[in-house]
Amino acid sequence: MTKINIKDLPDCSELFHRILNLEQGHAETREASREFVESVHAAYRDTCQSKVRDSEFDVDDAEWLVNKLTTWAVDWQSKRSISIRDADRDVVARFVTEQYAPIGLAPGSVLQNIANAANCHEPIAAHTHAAHAWHIGGFSFADNHSALYRQLLECTGQYLPKIESPTFIARANVTPASYTLAAYRLALSLFPMSSTPEILGSALFELCVPVSPLVDAALSQNEALHAHPYMLARHDASRINAHGHIERAIGIALDSAVENTSKIASRVALGLWTSMNLLDAWQDETACHIQSRLLDPTVGMIEVIRRKSRFAVGYHNRLKLADHPFDEYVVKDPEHFVEDLAHSRWIVPGKPDESLLLTRLTAFGGPMFRVFSEQEIAVIRAWIASLRADSCSAGAELSANITVTCAGEASAWACSIAQSRFIEQDPHPGNARHSRAKQVGARELYHRMLNHEAYPDVFDDAGVFAETWLARSFALSERGPNAIPFLRYTRERLRGWFENKALLQARSYAGPTHKIDKSREQVIDEAVQLCPMILVDGGWVQRWTNASHVDTNVGMLLWKIFSDEIGNGDPLLNHANIYRDLMRQMDVELPDFRTRAFAESDLFLDESFEVPAFWLSISQFPRRFLPETLGLNLAMELSGVGGAYRTARDELRHYRFDTSFVDLHNTIDNVSTGHSAMALEAIELHLDAALSTANGAAVDVLWRRVWTGFCALAIPRRTWKELFAKPTYPV
Repeated sequence: MTKINIKDLPDCSELFHRILNLEQGHAETREASREFVESVHAAYRDTCQSKVRDSEFDVDDAEWLVNKLTTWAVDWQSKRSISIRDADRDVVARFVTEQYAPIGLAPGSVLQNIANAANCHEPIAAHTHAAHAWHIGGFSFADNHSALYRQLLECTGQYLPKIESPTFIARANVTPASYTLAAYRLALSLFPMSSTPEILGSALFELCVPVSPLVDAALSQNEALHAHPYMLARHDASRINAHGHIERAIGIALDSAVENTSKIASRVALGLWTSMNLLDAWQDETACHIQSRLLDPTVGMIEVIRRKSRFAVGYHNRLKLADHPFDEYVVKDPEHFVEDLAHSRWIVPGKPDESLLLTRLTAFGGPMFRVFSEQEIAVIRAWIASLRADSCSAGAELSANITVTCAGEASAWACSIAQSRFIEQDPHPGNARHSRAKQVGARELYHRMLNHEAYPDVFDDAGVFAETWLARSFALSERGPNAIPFLRYTRERLRGWFENKALLQARSYAGPTHKIDKSREQVIDEAVQLCPMILVDGGWVQRWTNASHVDTNVGMLLWKIFSDEIGNGDPLLNHANIYRDLMRQMDVELPDFRTRAFAESDLFLDESFEVPAFWLSISQFPRRFLPETLGLNLAMELSGVGGAYRTARDELRHYRFDTSFVDLHNTIDNVSTGHSAMALEAIELHLDAALSTANGAAVDVLWRRVWTGFCALAIPRRTWKELFAKPTYPV
C-alpha cells in the first residue's frame, strides 16, 4: 500500500467547511481539494488495483463491471458485524447519528457539479443529474434527503447548525473522522471533467450502500427511528432507477474512452473502493469511540469536565479538591480531578439522587444551576451511578456491548488523516486575490469559465466581472426605464408589479397576422448571436445543485429551474440541444462552444458574450449575490413570455424554421405555474424571511439588490466616470 505523508494532508473538517463556502476562496480551496483527493487515491490505489487484477475485470461490458463493483459493496456491507446492548441503544443512536451528520446532511454531493453549464447537454451529465435528483428528493423539498436527515436528528433531540456554518465544524461532539468521506465526496465534486470516472464510482457506492451499516444497526432497536422517513427514503425502491442512471453513465464513459478502456474502468473502481474504505474507516473509528469513551461513564465525565473547565476558572478561588486549588486542578488535570471528585463530599457513589452535586449545586437556586446542559447532567448522573466497588472494568463490560469487524490499516490511516491540521490561512483567502484581479474580456472569460479546471484563477476574474457589471446595473436602476418601481418592499406591491408587467408583455404581441419585416438572413443572424447565451441556458443558477444550497426552499426552486433548463436528465429535452437543432436547420456550423475556436469565432459579435459571461460569473457566488441572482432569474424567466417569444415564433415560422425552442420557453416560463412564477416565489420567500428578522430599511436594501439583479439581464452601459475610477457595487 502506498505510504502517504499525513502532515501534508488537510484537516477534513476544515476542508469540508471551505468547500461548502467555496466562494470565499475558490482557487485555494480547489487546490487543497485536488491535493487531498490525490493523497486519498494514492493511499488506496495499490490495493484497488490488486483487487481489480484478482477480479479479472471485463472492461468491455459496463453491466458486468457495475455488477462486479456492486458485489464488492454488498459483500463489504454484509460483513459488518455490529451489536448494541439494549440498555445503551438510545445513547448510541444519538451519538452515531450525530457523527454521521456530515455525510447524512450532504447526500449525493459527489454528483452535485457533474452536470454544469459546460456539459449538461451530454449523456453522462444527463444521467448523473437524474441520479443526483434522487438524493435530493426530486423536486420536493419535503422529500429532500438532507432535510429528512435533519428531521431524524431532531427525533433524537439534536438540533445542529447549518452544515456550512463555522459552528457546525466547531461542535465538540463531532469527531474529526466523521468528515473524511464527506470531504472526499465534496472535493471530488469540484473536478467534474477530470475526475468523472472516480465520481461515477463513488456515486455507485453511495447507491449500493445508501446508509452506513453502523447507522442501520444503531437505529435498528428503535422502531420509530429505524422506520423514519429518512431511512425509508434511502432504502426506497426508486434507488434502483438512480442506480440504473449511474450504470448507463459508466457505460457511456467506457464507450467514449479516449484512453485505454481498462484504465477508465480501474478509475471507476478506485472511486468506489476509496469511498468504501473511507466509510469502513469511519465505522471503525466511531465504534472504537463508543467502546472506549461513549459507554464508559468515567470517560464521559472527564469529557464534560474538559469542555467546561475553562469556564469554571475564577469562580472557585477559595475551594480545594484533594489539597489542589480547584480552578487550577480542573483545567490542568481533568482525569485526576474526576477521580478525586468521586471521593469528595459532593458525591455519594452509586446514588446520584443523594449526591450534593445534583441535589444542591446544580439544582434550582444552586451556584451551578443551568451551568450544565440536560445531556451533561445525564452524563454526570450516569457517572455517579457507576461509582460502585463491585463495578466491572470498563474494558470487560464494553466488550459485550459492541463488536465490529476492524479494517486495520485503513482505520489507522483515516484516524491520522482526520487529526492532521490545515495550514493557517486567511478565512477569506479570495479577497486579496480578488483585489489584484484584472478585468478579463467577455469572450476570454466565457471560455475560461467553461474550462475552469484548466484556469483555477478564473474565479477571481469572475468576481471582478460580476461586481463591475452589477455596479453599472445599480446605477441604471436609479433612473430611466429601469428605475426601481417602488422603494419599500411588500409582497402585494411586488405581486402587483409582476402581474402588470406580464400583462403588458402579452399585449405587446402584435398578433400572428403582423407583417414580418426581418429578412431570412436577419432572423438567422439574430439566432446565431444568441448562441453563446442559449448554449449555457440556466447557467446563472448552476451552483444551486450544491449541498447547503439545494436543501432550502429557495434552493429547491432554483434547482428545479436549472433542471428544467438542462432537460431533467434527458439530452433530447435539453434546451441547448434543441437550439443546436435549430442551428443545423439554419445550416450554421458551430464549433464546440467550450473551445477557443468558438470564443474567437467571427460568427459572433463581442456583445454576444457579455450576458452569458455575466451569468457564468455570478453563478459562482450564490451566497454573496443571492438577492441579485433572484432578480436576474426573474428577469430571465419573464423576459420573453407573452410577447417576444410569440413574435420570434412568427418570424421562425415565416421562414419555415422549427419553433420548438421558443414554444417551449413560452410555456415553461409561464407566469401562472412556470419558471416566472417560481422565480417570483423565490424572491418572496427570501424577502419575507428577511421581514421577520430585520427592520424595514434592511429589507428595502435587499429589495434594491434584487432589482439590481433584475436590471442586470441587459448589458449595462459604461459611463465616462469609469475613465477615472472603477465602478463599485455598494453591497
